[in-house]
Amino acid sequence: MPTPPFITELRSHIGHAPLWLMGANALILRDGEVLLVKRSDNGDWSAVSGIVDPGEHPAEAAVREAMEEAGW
Repeated sequence: MPTPPFITELRSHIGHAPLWLMGANALILRDGEVLLVKRSDNGDWSAVSGIVDPGEHPAEAAVREAMEEAGW
């Protein structure tokens, strides 16, 4: 997933200073199995996760990320 536009805008103002962002994770279970996705940054397997957009509820972000990253 590309960097969200609001983060690019923030970076244009603050440079590479630390930027605290809220994240959301979705742990998806079916028949005792856990859905994992392969991270694009380091190739590790992890639960579905992503950055919460401005004004978005974390639960909505978890559902959105599950659809975007895993099609589920």
